[in-house]
Amino acid sequence: MSATTIDHPLVDGAGPGWVATETRADVVALTVGMSDFLHRVATAGDRPVVVSGEHSRMTHPLSEALSAVQGHWVIRTADDGCYDARTGAPLAEPQDVLALPPLPSRDGVHPAFLRAAVSTRLQIVATVSTRHRVSRPVRLGGVLEAASERFAGRIPDAWGPTEPLVAPWDRDDLTERTRRRIPLDSRWAAVTSGEHAVLGTLHLARTAEGIEETTRVWADVAGPGDEGADGIGLAARELLAKAAGIGMPLLGVAFAAIGSPDLARRSTAAVQPEPLALLVGPPGVRASGIDPRRWADDFGAAVVGSPRLPGVLLRLGSPAGGGWQRLADVLGTLDPARVGALLAVSPQVAARLRAGTGGTAGTAGTDEGSR
Repeated sequence: MSATTIDHPLVDGAGPGWVATETRADVVALTVGMSDFLHRVATAGDRPVVVSGEHSRMTHPLSEALSAVQGHWVIRTADDGCYDARTGAPLAEPQDVLALPPLPSRDGVHPAFLRAAVSTRLQIVATVSTRHRVSRPVRLGGVLEAASERFAGRIPDAWGPTEPLVAPWDRDDLTERTRRRIPLDSRWAAVTSGEHAVLGTLHLARTAEGIEETTRVWADVAGPGDEGADGIGLAARELLAKAAGIGMPLLGVAFAAIGSPDLARRSTAAVQPEPLALLVGPPGVRASGIDPRRWADDFGAAVVGSPRLPGVLLRLGSPAGGGWQRLADVLGTLDPARVGALLAVSPQVAARLRAGTGGTAGTAGTDEGSR
């Protein structure tokens, strides 16, 4: 059944291969209704298009859910047509986003996409992939909880599958609900409010190796000129070092990014993030063919995690720069076939690292966006 025949209260337009919903909310979130809309459109084999005003922001849980079903976020301006929120490409109509090339172009960007943000904050944005063997007791959510404790000083306030997040944080409940959904994937989100807010998302998938948990975290660090910005590199390494001791870490990367005070995604061009630290777990270390002690000698890495199955933690750059070149230097010393095996342990992070080694990262480090 095509989405064009679905009777849903959020449907505002449809055509061959697409169905759109339009909102004027200041913050567009993954509500129960929006989640149902995305699910029903994707199940019908079509692509959802979320259309909002030019000053709207989108929550990261919705952005990730939209990306997962190959949907798009389109901005309708007051008097100058539409544009793609990911690339800034001008559009005559929202559905024209389906015809855009997969890679963004620097030509023909809509002027509204380039406008400067009124308020910005320095953030740490981190992605960590962790493997859990189901033959052992599994307790999920550990990396997200560690991030909340590191940046907000306490465990998350609330979690859930849709927004607003209202259930008190409970790793055991999260683990049990995920277990009940297997073999289906699970997606959850959690938030910690306060002076330094933390937002996290979890994607949990059953694989031949067990359960792979991909944690993404956005953590507020400092405002312009705040002293907290000075320790951002150390904070990123401390988070990844903690993650190295949770389950079987595969790969982790942390960036310094400039973002919205509410941690939501803007519909304007983002400043390129700067890589701060890279965690390569035991599978990646083995795939590289390099002894952990040589990583320490050659790259200045710290050996982390289990002494029996160690990983390595590399310091990259700072908010001022240097991280992408450092990342390219580290990966460039390895055999290409081994690098491919190393990156394959976490496809979601691999795209970011490949972008870094190519020197054209754009905003890939902090947000995949809605394809």
